[in-house]
Amino acid sequence: MFSLTENQKKLLLAFFIAVLLWTYASNQTSNIFSFGDEKAASFLVDIQMRNLPQAYEVDSISVDKAVLRIDYISYFSNVSKENIEAYIDLENVETGDNMRIIEVELPSGTRLMSVDPGYVVVNISKKEDSKD
Repeated sequence: MFSLTENQKKLLLAFFIAVLLWTYASNQTSNIFSFGDEKAASFLVDIQMRNLPQAYEVDSISVDKAVLRIDYISYFSNVSKENIEAYIDLENVETGDNMRIIEVELPSGTRLMSVDPGYVVVNISKKEDSKD
């Protein structure tokens, strides 16, 4: 039966760790060579609704997703979809159709290039009291 000595086990473990370190380092070299380069990315994000008064409810919205194009400088980090929020502010709405501009919150070091669509149409109605 084949059996490894203690030195051979250590050698195999060292080789395995060296391969892992090499793959990690080769992935990081792309970041070193592009240090400070500007990059652009597009994201499809859900549109959130904020500040809807309690007396109103949303009947319909023209779109529920937006395509955001952002520009950022690469300093060993990437921008992910989880760091970006697109929302509409429904604070001063009236019943019927309301046109709202899509607002975007981005992480620091990024710049918004475009939002498609730039606005949504939200149909608002008053809530029905369930006590009637």
